[in-house]
Amino acid sequence: MGNVDLSILNDLTAFDSATVQNAAIRIRGYINESDDYTGTSLKRYTGEMPTIVGVATTVKAKALHKPSDGEGQVPWKDYYEKISTIQLPFISIFEDVDSPRNRAALFGDNMAFMHSCLGAVGVVAAGAIRDVPGIQRSGISVWAEGRVPGHGPFNAVSLGEQVNVSGLNINEEDVLVADADGITKIENEILNDIIKVCEEVRKDEARTQKFFSVKDKTRYKSWTTQGYT
Repeated sequence: MGNVDLSILNDLTAFDSATVQNAAIRIRGYINESDDYTGTSLKRYTGEMPTIVGVATTVKAKALHKPSDGEGQVPWKDYYEKISTIQLPFISIFEDVDSPRNRAALFGDNMAFMHSCLGAVGVVAAGAIRDVPGIQRSGISVWAEGRVPGHGPFNAVSLGEQVNVSGLNINEEDVLVADADGITKIENEILNDIIKVCEEVRKDEARTQKFFSVKDKTRYKSWTTQGYT
């Protein structure tokens, strides 16, 4: 995970996920939503702010049943040793691959403190979590699709494979911008341009909001004649 400029990750924290998504559209046009941003099933459980930016590291896990004979099983020790070597700010992405999904907790308060200690800036569960008050005390930002009080046998099935979170495909080392709206993914090809264009988007939006902050029905016609639609 050494190909991403840390200064870009740090600068991106000044922008919300929607601004980043708008900026990406200006750079490369529209792309399929499955490679762009998350859907409505994902919720942030640790407050509205701040924006969290990091590179993804992925885990597929089962928290209700033991893996079958045909499934892989990865010792949790391997996972924690892996994330302890990541030098950039990172976001751990857990995907529930059990059946039924979202029926057992993938993440809780002890794990939150461990991840915070090892350098994670966020954790995203494509599934359920528990111990939310304890997670909040850990200081780490966490997103999930729901809450439950328990789990069964908890096993990692794979590390570093593509996962899907609320309709968004996420690969190892993807750059993610996450806040209360959800997660926007940024392709490496546009990283060098994204900060400048985010600033342009913010400037244009500020101009629009200032112009329409006055209650005046003639303003829209004036706006369109200036070519600002």
